[in-house]
Amino acid sequence: MDHKCILPWISLETTPLGGFRPCCLWSREINNVNVSTHSLEEVFRGQEMQDLRFAFTQGKKPGTCEKCFKEEDAGKKSKRQYMLEKFKHIDVDYNDLRGDKIRFLDLKLGNICNLKCRICGSWSSNKWAQEQIAQHGKDHIANDWLKQGKWPRSSTKFWNEMDMLLPDIKYFEFTGGEPFLITQHFDLLQRAVDSGYAKDIDIHYNTNGTQFPKQHEVWKHFKNVQIAFSIDNVGERFEYERDGAKWNAVNDNIKRFYELQAQGYPLQFQICVTWNIQNIMYIGEFLSWAKSTQFTDIHFNLMHDPEEFSLFNLPLSAQSGTMLALDKCMVMHPDYEDKIRNLKFIVSQRSDENDGEALRRKLRLTDKFRDQNFAKSHPKMAEAIHYE
Repeated sequence: MDHKCILPWISLETTPLGGFRPCCLWSREINNVNVSTHSLEEVFRGQEMQDLRFAFTQGKKPGTCEKCFKEEDAGKKSKRQYMLEKFKHIDVDYNDLRGDKIRFLDLKLGNICNLKCRICGSWSSNKWAQEQIAQHGKDHIANDWLKQGKWPRSSTKFWNEMDMLLPDIKYFEFTGGEPFLITQHFDLLQRAVDSGYAKDIDIHYNTNGTQFPKQHEVWKHFKNVQIAFSIDNVGERFEYERDGAKWNAVNDNIKRFYELQAQGYPLQFQICVTWNIQNIMYIGEFLSWAKSTQFTDIHFNLMHDPEEFSLFNLPLSAQSGTMLALDKCMVMHPDYEDKIRNLKFIVSQRSDENDGEALRRKLRLTDKFRDQNFAKSHPKMAEAIHYE
């Protein structure tokens, strides 16, 4: 099992629209199940999860897991590898196709969000859905997603099931949407405290940094709480890419979280940056900001969807300028040399067939509707991809 992944044996993810996956990088949702019709336990023990486990026991690389293997081929440490290391202390019987126990829950809590990030969409942001409905009418699929993404605020059955799973849970990951807008999850955390399980549970958040939850005192009782701020650029470019966010306000919130840590909260912080065509030429400036704000953990993600923004689809006209930016960054930030080399490898592998028209069309459509201009906020990349 050289290509094994521990997640199918210990983990389950709820998707923003109420479906299920083994993890966030799986290429689709599990067929014919959702939070309103099936329990987490039913899905975890179900046939599709068993088939995935069987594929791994046979030494196969499941096609639904191609994103991890694609990253590994590019020299990047994948989520599969990271999770094998993180949970190496758990003794898993990989021959048990029914799985171990649900120890890790990755809860994407609907698409309730206050932002319209360029690398996101209606499936993860109700603000995006509202915009697409305004553009295309109520017959657009975004109207269905707008309704489906509300499930965390209405699914009492789901939250009640969590109580039965708490004795085995060792790790919660809360994302969204924007998880700090879903107050129901704080009720779950309080029940974990009241039942005595909190001290053995780690929590991880992915947040856009615009929210500072008033319910933060519950975190004092957990083993560790890691807050990962999803920030991909700085200043005007940040506000363009994460429409609705204010750069100075997010920096002020980061300081408030650090103040909680100084008060003894078991908090750790991370910057989770998703490298994509919009921000890659500004990598040096971004890393300088991140290190100036006390962050020692800067996690590099790669954009896969929407594919127009993926570095794997970088237009040929932008290749040389991007490589130059990466070379300069390697000199400025030698402590990130290995990760930057991985990015250079990906950029060097891009397809000669991509002329960037799909990217320009996507940028142009949203720019026009929002009265924005990529060429104004991102002039270097705009020139490289011939965007006016």
